[in-house]
Amino acid sequence: MDISVVIPVFGCPGAIPDLCRRLNESLTQMKVSYEIILVDDCDKMGSWEKVEAAARADSRVKAIGLARNSGQGHAITAGIAASKGDWIVTMDCDLQDAPEKIHILYDKVREENLDVVFVRRQKRKDPLITRAFSRLFHRIFSYLSQLPFDYELGTYLIASRRSADYFVRSKDRGRDFTMYLVWLGLPHAFVEFEHENRFEGKSSYTFARKWKYAVGVMTTFSNKILDIPIRFGLFCAFLSLLYIIYALVQYFAFNGNPEGWTTLAAAVFFFGGLILSTLGIIGVYLGNVFDVTKDRPLYIVRETINLEEYKD
Repeated sequence: MDISVVIPVFGCPGAIPDLCRRLNESLTQMKVSYEIILVDDCDKMGSWEKVEAAARADSRVKAIGLARNSGQGHAITAGIAASKGDWIVTMDCDLQDAPEKIHILYDKVREENLDVVFVRRQKRKDPLITRAFSRLFHRIFSYLSQLPFDYELGTYLIASRRSADYFVRSKDRGRDFTMYLVWLGLPHAFVEFEHENRFEGKSSYTFARKWKYAVGVMTTFSNKILDIPIRFGLFCAFLSLLYIIYALVQYFAFNGNPEGWTTLAAAVFFFGGLILSTLGIIGVYLGNVFDVTKDRPLYIVRETINLEEYKD
């Protein structure tokens, strides 16, 4: 099979029929063999009914229903694990990624002998505050992970079978397909597509979900966060040494004893908070190790349609 289109579905159930129609039209015009894999991430918003109906109506549409919400990265993992295509296309379900442009990705990745072609989203339709937080997060992520990650990159991309298989075999719990492919470093290129309008509703990524996602991927891709408390602690120790020298000079040279009980109390609370924060950071990393050693499955499949063999 030439192309597998893997789409994590969470919210926006009304877009599913139009999404499948446009995908079928575009892929048929490309004259390639293909499959469309819709992975319902247990959103409890009626998406599974739409996904099931699409799969029942067309055998080229494969449906995977997860038993519990696992997150976009895990849903993509489930879809890739079930796919059979030589090339994997991932995209969102809300039609902000135009299916009609898949042929551009497919032609480029084959003509230039690449493993991945990423899409830079131009004129993003997301709210200003969402774009601002996204830009800030990716700058911090790039600094901590030392990966030159582009803020404009999203889920929409095409990847070779071998690069997708590396992702599936990874045991990382903080999963992001796009970031993983950047880390992988296989031959790649970029194209720029204009971001389309969302089909319906609004993004399901609340601040809490974004925070959980950010902590997960940062602690998965980088250990550099652990260096920050060390450097800050050394800096504070240096300032404390200067203050001790100042206090000794005041005591012996001027017979004075510097006052500062308020400062002392503030310092105790400050450093107490810093210590607790540092322990929290260490705890997150230990939690990641604990999750890996438990060796629980990344996702639980509740139901599939049009998939004779499924490997989880």
